[in-house]
Amino acid sequence: MFGIGFEKLIALAILGAVLIGPDKLPQFAVDVAKFIQKVRGMSREAMTEFKSQLGPEFADLEIQDLNPKTFLAKHIDDIAADTKNIAKGASADLTKIKEETKIDPDLL
Repeated sequence: MFGIGFEKLIALAILGAVLIGPDKLPQFAVDVAKFIQKVRGMSREAMTEFKSQLGPEFADLEIQDLNPKTFLAKHIDDIAADTKNIAKGASADLTKIKEETKIDPDLL
């Protein structure tokens, strides 16, 4: 979670209890939870609007797909799969040509 370990989370909780005070801490936690829910809702709405603006061909777009590393890895994998299929087809064609062009030793 955001690169924060358990120890740091406990330290932040203790620091929050000291700075905010134990009497205001529960209400502060509720306010933070509401804020997080509001931000999540806004991000969901933004992503929905973003997808609708792009059109139906991007309906399956995920936010992770916008990461350049993920984007490149996905397309490189697609290219590798296409290349592998082309190589298999070429190999089959070469095998077929080789069998068709065999010279009968009796003809020599």
